[in-house]
Amino acid sequence: MMSFYSSLARRPAWLAARVSWLLPLFFAGLVVSAGLAKACALLMAVLGLAAVCLPGRHIDRLDRRFMLAAAVLPVVYVLNMSLLGWNARLLDRPAHLLAAVFVYLLFRRIGLARVSVLRGLAIAGAGCMLVALAALAQGGGQGLLALNAGRPMGPFSSPGPFGNYSAVVAMVALAGGLAAGRGHSQTGLPLLVPLAIIGGTVAAILSGTRSAWVALPLMALLALQMPGRQRLPRRPLVLAGVLALLVAMLIGQRIWGRVEEGVFEVLAYQADPAAVSARETSLGLRLLSWQWGWEQFLAHPWLGLGMARFRGAVEAAVAAGVLPSVLIHFNGLHNLFIDHLTTTGVLGTLAMLAFWIGMVGFFAAQRRAADPDKRLFATWGLILLLGEFVFSNVGSMFASSLGTLTFTVMLAVFAAGAHPATPAR
Repeated sequence: MMSFYSSLARRPAWLAARVSWLLPLFFAGLVVSAGLAKACALLMAVLGLAAVCLPGRHIDRLDRRFMLAAAVLPVVYVLNMSLLGWNARLLDRPAHLLAAVFVYLLFRRIGLARVSVLRGLAIAGAGCMLVALAALAQGGGQGLLALNAGRPMGPFSSPGPFGNYSAVVAMVALAGGLAAGRGHSQTGLPLLVPLAIIGGTVAAILSGTRSAWVALPLMALLALQMPGRQRLPRRPLVLAGVLALLVAMLIGQRIWGRVEEGVFEVLAYQADPAAVSARETSLGLRLLSWQWGWEQFLAHPWLGLGMARFRGAVEAAVAAGVLPSVLIHFNGLHNLFIDHLTTTGVLGTLAMLAFWIGMVGFFAAQRRAADPDKRLFATWGLILLLGEFVFSNVGSMFASSLGTLTFTVMLAVFAAGAHPATPAR
């Protein structure tokens, strides 16, 4: 144990060179094995805890800002359950934000190179595309090849997070390809970046996840607005346009079918909200649950129903015929604001806003740094937050176990890389 601490304290470059490979392994786990991703995240958190215990570690104002923003939601959830009923299982996914603090502190101590992230993105992008193509080609199967209503989902619990985070991988890689700064640490980027962009985009489209489709152009626009980015190379841009056109032609009917289906579901619900055929559709369920959630907020405005009481309230509404039985299996009401207003009231919603404002402020402050790597990591953080904001407003924060892990680890890594005092690698 003493030798481990000695290595951590005296040989940060040696340790950083080895820990940096945990990131590609983590991203590989997002494609092929949730267990691998969780093991890598746990190891990074444990190493971060060890780094905190070593002498000479200074926590500055920006560190405290990140840590406070990460802690605000779990703390308010604990307060809500202390007052309105306790269910420790509900803290499992929010607690990932607290574990992410230690991942953040690990990379703040040992440093982080952009190429480590891009290696992982290339693995994730190419892997997600291969998994999606194989699943669709074989008509589904067990494990990675499982389909949900004809939609691939990889190791995730549903096609939604699979498509959403494939889109994040693609657009984060796009920002990496546009970032200024070339050196010995950037060897191999010309190959890594297209792999991640093409693979992640194809997987997001094939997943049939409409929230990913909405987020893709928004995240791309943010990447293109990165201060100090390189000029767009003409030849790769033309190639990307041709590839995008070919993909659109090949699966255009699939995309249009999902869009047309969504429009039909909204119109059907507006025409007759009481009809079973209108209520028990993807968007019909969302509209119905949002309406019910708003009514619960008006009845319990300050603290909400209570996180621990939410499931019982949904079951009672189902028994009364107000909600369809399928909503019993959902963890929330498919909207970031309605979820918090319903379960935690005004207090919890303010805490949720504090989380978003704190995190956006953290990255925005570093977006115009003189160091191009700091600008890149700050842009990566903002892209991730933008994507998650879109996803959680038609889904829920912490909607899936692996999706929560993906979001929190990437958030911690990008924040550590954006900090001005993090050592360069």
